[in-house]
Amino acid sequence: MTTEESVRRPGRPRNAHHDQAILDATLTILREQGYGGLTIDGVAARAGVGRPTIYRRWPSKPALVVGALVQSVHIAVPEVDTGSLRDDLVAVQRRQIRLMNLPENRRVTAGLVADLANDPELADTYVHDYLMPRRAAFFRVLERGVARGELRSDADFAFIYDLLMGPLFMRAVVWGARLSNDAAEHTTDVILASFAPPPKRGRRS
Repeated sequence: MTTEESVRRPGRPRNAHHDQAILDATLTILREQGYGGLTIDGVAARAGVGRPTIYRRWPSKPALVVGALVQSVHIAVPEVDTGSLRDDLVAVQRRQIRLMNLPENRRVTAGLVADLANDPELADTYVHDYLMPRRAAFFRVLERGVARGELRSDADFAFIYDLLMGPLFMRAVVWGARLSNDAAEHTTDVILASFAPPPKRGRRS
């Protein structure tokens, strides 16, 4: 066998149209039926592809769901830099409020959270591929706040993130209440009051 013959010929290239059709179908079913109602067969039928076409791209239902969430333009990783920590945090919170006020997003979130405890694969994929990039972007906002002297240098970024997102999640997902726009300012001001650097002491004469 010659060297040329031994080289493996490439297979059929991936069809980008199929990728998008699968992801769109996944998001549609999630909004309509939630995570529990989503199946690979259902996605394949909605997207007009076969099951193998999906599995060649995403090895499991959890991987497919997180892939669909990650590519959604409505929940893309936010990058905010206004030059002011308060303005940055308010902008992040207002965006989160807009997302959580959408009924379909609340339904998807509630379904995913309900399944995280019972599906370790989903939990691991969701945390590493979806949550961690968003938290990292949020941490960059806080890092700039520390650099400008607007936030204590020893502030616990992970705790601040939880403090900001927790109230929104409780009201929107757990209680099913619509979030008001001023929740962005209220949650931000609580954080700034709690983690602002101590005032500088003036020199004694």
